[in-house]
Amino acid sequence: MRTSIETRGSIDSLPEFCTPGDLSLILPVSRATLYRMAEQKRIPSLRIGRRIIIPREPFKKWIEQESETVGNPSMGVI
Repeated sequence: MRTSIETRGSIDSLPEFCTPGDLSLILPVSRATLYRMAEQKRIPSLRIGRRIIIPREPFKKWIEQESETVGNPSMGVI
């Protein structure tokens, strides 16, 4: 089944709060990887009961910060 998120393909088009499954539809990362990264606190996320929720704006800021470190020799990333 296709969702409206799947056809949009933009982080800006995501709802204010989304699931790792929602993000996996627009990012080249599997749902399992996003769940694992959330569990490891590597991406901004909230746990509500058994659900993992990813707030859009903190996630966008995290992406921007990570993008800035790529290729920065002081960070050890080439």
